[in-house]
Amino acid sequence: MLTRIITAVVLIAAVLAWLFVADFAIFTVGALFMYMVAAYEMGSLLGFKNKVTFTAIAMVASTVCFWAVNPGTFVYVGIPRGIQYLVASGVIVWVVAIPLLLKFPHDTKWHQYKILNAVLGLLMLLPFLMGLIVLRVSSYSLDQKAGAYLVLAVMALVWCADSGAYFTGRFLGKHKMLPNVSPKKTMEGLLGGIVTALVGMFIFLKLGFFGEYGSHLGVIVAASVLTIVFSVIGDLVESMFKRLVGIKDSGKIFPGHGGMLDRIDSQLAAIPVFLTSVWLFSGALF
Repeated sequence: MLTRIITAVVLIAAVLAWLFVADFAIFTVGALFMYMVAAYEMGSLLGFKNKVTFTAIAMVASTVCFWAVNPGTFVYVGIPRGIQYLVASGVIVWVVAIPLLLKFPHDTKWHQYKILNAVLGLLMLLPFLMGLIVLRVSSYSLDQKAGAYLVLAVMALVWCADSGAYFTGRFLGKHKMLPNVSPKKTMEGLLGGIVTALVGMFIFLKLGFFGEYGSHLGVIVAASVLTIVFSVIGDLVESMFKRLVGIKDSGKIFPGHGGMLDRIDSQLAAIPVFLTSVWLFSGALF
């Protein structure tokens, strides 16, 4: 327990420093670090015998992406349409994952196809990486901390949802969501998580954390609800992959807390879904 507490305190301090102390360049390096560690851990989940294989694939993909579109230019010229489409493409994997979750463990033949798994892995990771950068660069030329608050707000939606779901499910949970994937998750917990996260959303909105993304109440509420729902799907997908390969934690990088994927699985879905929802509902994607 002491190890878990110490690790949690260190992680919180590191995340806050990454958001509010580091400049945009260092933030991007930190995002890349998360991306590469997650890719290394994901190799096993995708069925690759050697973790280096998918790590190399992910490294090439991010290098090509950064070569094609330099994130440093986002500060001055805005977000390229291609990057918006790349982030939005991440939603595909989470939508496709729904029938896979519903059929688990009766239909898992798809997991035998390495190329398919590699595509799924890239669609989980690359839109998340670029989504983080897009959020952080928000209004950067006007206020260098604006994007930091925005990243924190989106991530905090998931943390609020997790806390609300835990306590609601613990005391009121009766109807299992997907017991074959995650026996402890309930429909009551999901509803409790949504309510808790929406309360948090209104607080963050009042504090101005959403910045330019919070200019339309209907858009931010709809985007937040979708973000919360898909964050649960992100968590369930990682649980499904871990059950497929028979492991408990994705890694050991955080003592007492498992691996990088164990910490960011919900965020992998939440960040691209949030951005895509806001862009769609506000008409900024087309």
